[in-house]
Amino acid sequence: MIITLTPNPSVERTMLVDRIKFNEILRAAPAQLEWSGKGINVSRGLRMFRQNSLAIAWVGGGAGKMLEDGLEKLGIQTDFVWVDGETRTNTVLREEDNDWYMLVNEHGPFIPPEAIDEMFAKVERYPSPGDIWVVGGSLPPGVPEDFYATLIRMLKARGVHVIFDATGPCFKPGIEENPWLLYLEITEAERLMGYEIRTFDIAKRAAMGFLSKGVEYLALVLETGGTLVASRDLMVATIPPKVPSLRVTGLRGAFMAGLADGFAKKLPLVEIARRASATRVAYVSHQDYSVIQKEEFMELLAQVEVRSIPLV
Repeated sequence: MIITLTPNPSVERTMLVDRIKFNEILRAAPAQLEWSGKGINVSRGLRMFRQNSLAIAWVGGGAGKMLEDGLEKLGIQTDFVWVDGETRTNTVLREEDNDWYMLVNEHGPFIPPEAIDEMFAKVERYPSPGDIWVVGGSLPPGVPEDFYATLIRMLKARGVHVIFDATGPCFKPGIEENPWLLYLEITEAERLMGYEIRTFDIAKRAAMGFLSKGVEYLALVLETGGTLVASRDLMVATIPPKVPSLRVTGLRGAFMAGLADGFAKKLPLVEIARRASATRVAYVSHQDYSVIQKEEFMELLAQVEVRSIPLV
């Protein structure tokens, strides 16, 4: 079973304009609404592979109801903890003919202590050995920085494989609990390691630093779009094909959806890395998962360059 946990989900509004101008009224095409947040994005991506998942999150208000109804229409099972505040709405303003955009993210609703206790109680009901849990994203107001650390510790004690991706002050405590798979963007890896990572050789050095501390797998996305998926025995470097970019958010979730599906299907690490890279490319080059055809995905999958390097 695959379960995603998103502490701070969102309703995401994307609006296309001719040009982004300040101090002027901008005319936009009808907004595109999506159900978003790290784990929610993974659950949506898994639908492309006909892979079921359960989405857990804190939600509230009218936006929370929209998110619940939207995921239900997509066929994604949910089990939410409801709070009094309003689920955040994030807004993307993007120029139609180039890569310029503005992204405005809200903080999210305040989560009271009793809702945090309810979330942990809910988490305790689901884990089974061998399950894959994808947890990550920002924490809404009221949630302590050690939330992920506590969560990962709980899940590991139940034999769960935890895929972890977060940013901000909550990230480091979570890493210290050695999740099964750690996902890193290059800027986060550089900040943690204290040096620039511009090549696969340097990325290999960074990967060994995390793996030696107890992380089973590491996934790292370089600025070039190349990716690295590493275990203690093997590093797989991938170079995806160049495609037009139609997306500015959700790329991390697409990559992790490919990872989670590959691991759930028990594919070799080389094929898992290839699938994750292709999923990210397929998503960035389309308006939504629903328009990605199987034939298109298989073509992209075949175009991903893969190089495997033993680490021992």
